[in-house]
Amino acid sequence: MHIYILFTVFESFLFPRTHFLENQFNPATLYQNSFTIHVGTEVRFGLSELRTHTIDAHIRSYGLSVTTFGNDLYRENVMSLGFGFPISETFAVGFSVAILNYWVKYTENHFSYSLKIGSVLHRTPVEVSAWISNMNVPKFSEIDYLPPNYSLRVAYSALYNLSFYLALRGIETQLPFFNVGFFYSPYRVITIGMGAHSDPLLFEYGLEVFVGEFVLNYSGTNHPKLGLSHYVGVGFRL
Repeated sequence: MHIYILFTVFESFLFPRTHFLENQFNPATLYQNSFTIHVGTEVRFGLSELRTHTIDAHIRSYGLSVTTFGNDLYRENVMSLGFGFPISETFAVGFSVAILNYWVKYTENHFSYSLKIGSVLHRTPVEVSAWISNMNVPKFSEIDYLPPNYSLRVAYSALYNLSFYLALRGIETQLPFFNVGFFYSPYRVITIGMGAHSDPLLFEYGLEVFVGEFVLNYSGTNHPKLGLSHYVGVGFRL
C-alpha cells in the first residue's frame, strides 16, 4: 500500500468527529471522577460505506473507547484505554494507548499502536486544553505509518449559558487549520452548537438534549463538495 493511500487510513480518527465530543478526545478530561457511557454512529457524505460506530465509557478516572469504520471490504478498528489525573486544582494531564487495526478483505490485516498525551488548564472563565496523538509514529510496515497530530484549544465562558471556542489543529509538519464556534444553552436541558472548520472550509452544527440521566446529541457538517455528514449519539451518566 502506497504512502499516499496510508495518509487516508485512520483519517477519521485524527480529530474529534464532532465538537460535542471534544472532551472524549482528550485523555486529560478523564481526571473528572464520573460514570458515563456513550454510543454513537456517523455517516459521512451520505455514503453507508463510510459509516463509523463508537462506544465510549468513562469510569472514575479511566476511559475505554472502541471505534470501527468501514464495510465488508475494508475496515478500520481502534480500541483505546486512557487515564487522567489532576496535578493541581486547575491543571490535569492524561495518557492513552490505542490498538490500531486496518483490514482489507483477502489481502491486508495489520496492527499497530498509538500513544497520546493531553492536558487541561481550567481557570474560570477560561479553559485551555491540548493534546498530541500518534506520538510514537505508528508503523504498519517500513513505509506505512501514521503522522503525529495535535490540538490546542481555548474555550471562554462569556455567560453561564454561552461559551466560545477556538482550536488550532494540525498534522505533522503540514500547515495547521482552525476550528471556531460557540455553545448556547437556552434552557438547562438543551445545548446548541455552531462552528466552522478552516481546511476544508465547512460548517458544523449540533444539538444536545438532556433527559434525566440520558443525553441525546446530533451533529452535522456540510462539506462544500462532498455534502453532508451526520452523527447521532446517546449517552448515560451518573
